[in-house]
Amino acid sequence: MMRPTKGIIFIIISALMFGSYGLWSKLLGDSFDPFYQGWTRGFILAVFLLPILIFNKQIVLIKRKDWKWLSVFLFFTSLTQAPLYYAFNHMDIGSATLLFFVSYALTMYLFGLVFLNEKLTKLKIIALVIALIGMYIVFSFSFAVFSLLAALLAIVNGIASGGEISSSKKLSGNYSPLYLSWLSWVIIFISNLAISLIIGETQHMPALNRVWLFQIGYTIASVLGFWLVIKGLQQVEASVAGLIGLLEIVFSVLLGIFIFHEQLNLKIILGGILIIIAAALPHLHNVIKIKRKTKH
Repeated sequence: MMRPTKGIIFIIISALMFGSYGLWSKLLGDSFDPFYQGWTRGFILAVFLLPILIFNKQIVLIKRKDWKWLSVFLFFTSLTQAPLYYAFNHMDIGSATLLFFVSYALTMYLFGLVFLNEKLTKLKIIALVIALIGMYIVFSFSFAVFSLLAALLAIVNGIASGGEISSSKKLSGNYSPLYLSWLSWVIIFISNLAISLIIGETQHMPALNRVWLFQIGYTIASVLGFWLVIKGLQQVEASVAGLIGLLEIVFSVLLGIFIFHEQLNLKIILGGILIIIAAALPHLHNVIKIKRKTKH
């Protein structure tokens, strides 16, 4: 039995958890290097999720026919942590979030068209154009104020996240979401540790101090965000969840304003509104279709 109110609350809290990524990144600041914070968080989550998977008997052998898509999934996943962490620490949370989100959405559109046989409808074309305009406005401002590298890495992270989510659709029918999440944290741990050691990042020993508390907070937000969105999707339609999930952008921007006193430029506001509209259009269209069917 579906419980929409409960599901909506779960999705809202999950959006807050995902929206807090910029907050935790800023609080960690330059205390941790980008790949070091990635591999330590990956290690903690991989260890934490393993007994849950064992208890639920969800660890299974990957079928040979899925190796190709698993490789694609893990490749994109390995690039989803360090770039955005760097971007959050070298530009405003709001600007980094908007650049990340629009590149994430565009990647999912393109991936769906090329690999998942999804149709390019008029509504999707309109949404794509609006998103590109919003991205241009935000990027032009970000490039003028922040480093080009930070802006580009926010976009790279969006592409990696979009590729990760899209490629997981080729696997989710045969493997549990929790198992795929665990595999993603395992590869984040392995790949980020390797790069961290190769480029000579400082390897800090765990300690009971404020910085490690922030890292634990970041880790808890990752776990709760994932768990709550899965539970929420069991109670509400995916299209409704998609609309509510856009609060992630709002929460991220508001946290930057209220906690770090970031200032919203008119271009950021305009670009952000366009990006949210573009992301909301397909979900809003699906909600309207569902309501019409319900009435009939």
